[in-house]
Amino acid sequence: MGSCVKSNKEFRIPEEAKKILKSLAAEWTDISDADALQVIPLKGAMTNEVYQIKWLTNSTRHASRKVLVRIYGSGVEVFFNRENEIRTFEFMSKQGQGPLLLGRFPNGRVEEFIRARTLTAGDLRDPEISALIATKMKEFHSLDMPGPKTVALWDRLRKWLNEANIFATRS
Repeated sequence: MGSCVKSNKEFRIPEEAKKILKSLAAEWTDISDADALQVIPLKGAMTNEVYQIKWLTNSTRHASRKVLVRIYGSGVEVFFNRENEIRTFEFMSKQGQGPLLLGRFPNGRVEEFIRARTLTAGDLRDPEISALIATKMKEFHSLDMPGPKTVALWDRLRKWLNEANIFATRS
């Protein structure tokens, strides 16, 4: 995900998220000003608005503290069930599979910020990287996930086909 820095006033972080951010900053004793946060939009999310939130510290150990704010996009119900996604993310977080969940608000969440980059096609062809992915996928698929245990593929494909037909007849 790429980033660019803009004025904090240009982004609308929900008030509920701001309360969570202020609470997190207060827990970190090396942040001198919890209100002096920097909002950096990240690109690459498909359905959400995603921001890196950064505070400067007065510590020699950390130059800054960072979290990720995810504001859920609308209109995704046809593609996936948001409640199932949230339940899965919370479970994965508790299992140490992915970023820590630091807080939730009505239309989003605050997560641990993990510095990473998107894998390229070349990365995916690399046998060592593919082996690491396979190991992680095995861990992921061996978890006893909460939620329905039924296969949703065929119902979902029928729903998409129905939505596509409705959309096509409107045009």
